[in-house]
Amino acid sequence: MGLVRIFNPRTASEAAVVVAMLNAHEIPAYLHNGHLASVLPGVQIGAYNAQSVMVPEECAEDALEMLANFRAAPAPTGDSSLLRNIFEWLLFHWFIPARHTPTRGGRRLASFVTVHDVQESEHASIAAPTFAVVLARSSDGVVLVFNRHRKLWELPGGFIDAGESPRDAAARELTEEAGCSARSLSWLGLVEVDDGSPHFGAVFACEVDDVPPAFQNDEIGSLGRWRRDQRPRPLGESDAALLNRFG
Repeated sequence: MGLVRIFNPRTASEAAVVVAMLNAHEIPAYLHNGHLASVLPGVQIGAYNAQSVMVPEECAEDALEMLANFRAAPAPTGDSSLLRNIFEWLLFHWFIPARHTPTRGGRRLASFVTVHDVQESEHASIAAPTFAVVLARSSDGVVLVFNRHRKLWELPGGFIDAGESPRDAAARELTEEAGCSARSLSWLGLVEVDDGSPHFGAVFACEVDDVPPAFQNDEIGSLGRWRRDQRPRPLGESDAALLNRFG
């Protein structure tokens, strides 16, 4: 498994945020030159004393997409003294960095927090899910839908209706958004996302046989497939995390 360089953090705190975010998405991240000397002032010389975040080659595309906001941000300005760098290096060991907030077209999207490995019969001990998503595995990959409003690829899913079970909601949303029927839904866990407040979703998997060649409605623009070697872009943050883990 080869590693590729995807990002050069400009401060120690930025390095901590990026590595933590990638690890939260089940993407192994390695901080090359992650030592004190690499954040001291002076000339940064490639592999000698410049920090760089590296990930496995097969995860590079997903990692680059998740770091788009970081890569586009201007370089930090201000005091670059030795004292400041040492203070910053010490600081990120004591404080949790602010959570990354994904955006698309100026709109805030829900950011992925974690997947709770809990049995279906015990999920109420954590939270009652308000939505359900399903990884529908077809012969040529996991079914994805393109959301017209958020303008990105997602797993089929949506809000759980009043009086509806999470399992029934997952099956219904798969039919409404992708035009196909689930074969024997299996529970995977409870996903937690945050859009300013926490929300929880039930995650299911199933096999599907008959996926229509095309499908559209007011919300869905088209159908796609996700495989390890084929990852449509752009992909929702929590969807990417679930696919990396369960796909």
